[in-house]
Amino acid sequence: MRQAEVRPKPRARARRETLASRGRALVGLALACCLVATGCVHRAALAPSGAPGGRTSPPAGRPATPEATPEATPTRLPSVDGAAVSGTVRAQVTDLVSRSIVELSTRSGPDDPRYFQGGVWVSGQDDCFRCNVGPGLAAAALAGASGDPRAFNLAIQTFDHAIAAHRQPDGSFGPPAPGEGGPSIQTMMFANELGTALVVLKSQLDAARIRTWTMALTGAADYLIHNKDLSFYANGNIALGNAVVMAFAYRVSGQAGYRTAYEQALSFTLEPDQKRWAGYGLTYSRTPTRADGADGAGYLGESAGGTPGFDPEYTVLQADVATRLFWVTQDPRALRLMNLFMNRLLPRIDTTSWTLDASNGSRHPEANRSVGFNSPVLAVLAWKGGRSDLAPLVGSQIATIVRNFRGALTYSNPGMYFDFGSELASLLLAIWGGGMKTDGLPRFGSNRL
Repeated sequence: MRQAEVRPKPRARARRETLASRGRALVGLALACCLVATGCVHRAALAPSGAPGGRTSPPAGRPATPEATPEATPTRLPSVDGAAVSGTVRAQVTDLVSRSIVELSTRSGPDDPRYFQGGVWVSGQDDCFRCNVGPGLAAAALAGASGDPRAFNLAIQTFDHAIAAHRQPDGSFGPPAPGEGGPSIQTMMFANELGTALVVLKSQLDAARIRTWTMALTGAADYLIHNKDLSFYANGNIALGNAVVMAFAYRVSGQAGYRTAYEQALSFTLEPDQKRWAGYGLTYSRTPTRADGADGAGYLGESAGGTPGFDPEYTVLQADVATRLFWVTQDPRALRLMNLFMNRLLPRIDTTSWTLDASNGSRHPEANRSVGFNSPVLAVLAWKGGRSDLAPLVGSQIATIVRNFRGALTYSNPGMYFDFGSELASLLLAIWGGGMKTDGLPRFGSNRL
């Protein structure tokens, strides 16, 4: 489902990362194929098209177009208490994560390409280390939720090895995945995996390991800051992912500088300078009147070299990242983005087959393109975001997700491995509530974007 993550235009300075070809990179954070048991991307009839795109979002409180309804500015967000997680769903997701970890870590024979050894989740496609960390993050989520000792040991080995083997002297992580000209994407994506594991496992970790993991995480954040990645719009999900790194760095260290960097990164993601980044940032296709965005729709602009616009597949990536951001910060702005992205995607989702009509996107312009929709954003909005309208859909989607991930245990794909951490782990964390607190630190964000 997920294609290569590359930068939309070259950096102005020679010291910045160079672009690789957009069409040939195969990299992770759910950046490869969709997790459907029958294969990668399949063709299907078009779902109903979404609402027409709007203009790049104006400053908060102004309508996206002259005709749009202005946003309200309430003094507080509505309660985010939502639908209860059913015992069936809880058991389904927990059992799926547990079984997946066992199967992916156990080698059934000499011809089995998928196993765990020496801190590495070997898949047979091992040139993107952050991608293959995904099952280790799922193990961390399971250990945090249930105290499973096997999952805990696998998670510890995963992140200890990744830090020891891939951390560079400048704080970045490498080597870059195929098609990436520098370490920024690898660094951002792994830092968010590490941050999630550190937050969810902190109560079980010894002091020395907490220090080591914290230093690795804040070192990655420092690299992204010094490399000026917080003001470079690669893709919407990458720009938003940089903000997530800063949120994790602030949460685990308490250092105010990372809070400032978080605000900088998030502000840039939503409203980059239009003289330099015309068409990028947050675009409303329907301007919300509610502070939580539940009655609006929008996306972060994406481009394959042409005019930035709406790409359904990349909006799924954006929704996945926003879901993780909400988990770590409970920032109302993250919840708002989840609602905007979900509503933009919803008209394109077949809720029987749980496939997404990804046709005619700004990154993927093909007609009749259909991919699986396994994003946790729908369920998390129903459970934690007060979206009672989505609650009736959760059980059906979860059943399909379970089938898709079980099927994904039978083949190797970098995106599949990453999705165990980026999508399946997010579901489990939302179900069990692990990490959804601020550890005594001030709450992130405000009621307005």
